[in-house]
Amino acid sequence: MFGLWFLDSNLNFSSLTARITALIIGIIFILPMREISHIWLSHVFSGIKFKFKSYPFFDFFDPIGALSMLFFKYGWAKKVPYFVTEPDNRSEYIFVYLAGTAFTFFSGIILGIIFNIIGLLILTYKLHLSWFANVTEFLIEINVVLTVVNLLPIPPLDGFKICEAFIPGRYLEKYKRNYFLISTILFIMLLFGFFDIPLQIMSNAVYKSMKMIAGIPFVLFRLKN
Repeated sequence: MFGLWFLDSNLNFSSLTARITALIIGIIFILPMREISHIWLSHVFSGIKFKFKSYPFFDFFDPIGALSMLFFKYGWAKKVPYFVTEPDNRSEYIFVYLAGTAFTFFSGIILGIIFNIIGLLILTYKLHLSWFANVTEFLIEINVVLTVVNLLPIPPLDGFKICEAFIPGRYLEKYKRNYFLISTILFIMLLFGFFDIPLQIMSNAVYKSMKMIAGIPFVLFRLKN
């Protein structure tokens, strides 16, 4: 699932530039939007008016997260001081940390619809859009990876934040005292493939779900005709 994708011997120049373009879009748009989705929902629960223009995307750029995206197709944006105090209500807390995963899941569906439209244009009008199809396809893959990995109950991922809502306080305190060590070990295990089998199973399920939902408008269109 993870790996040095750009060393793939089957890549030609067109495929390589398409993947690099998708990665740049992922770094400058998808990663910041994941963070902004958390902030937006925390603002909603706090009753604060959200102003999108107040959040310049370059503030979210994290060079380590960008390099991780380059090498492993998984990355992260910088935590910025725009976050409102986390909700005390358990259900609101869970929804705030599910917001990033929801964003990447629905982004994958939207990109799946765009991919289907490009495919129809290629088949119907013989347009040379294969490069754009490759960009879209790799963006979908990035969204699948972000959706799945962030659901893992590994600190500091969103999956662990959601689990925190259910962990008794005395155990949570013990974890927090060893936060850096536990996080480092689990992330090394993640990046070196220890979780690849469950991640692959989850990724296949998420990808098929995105593909199925993205195909619904086209099925309905065919039925009408």
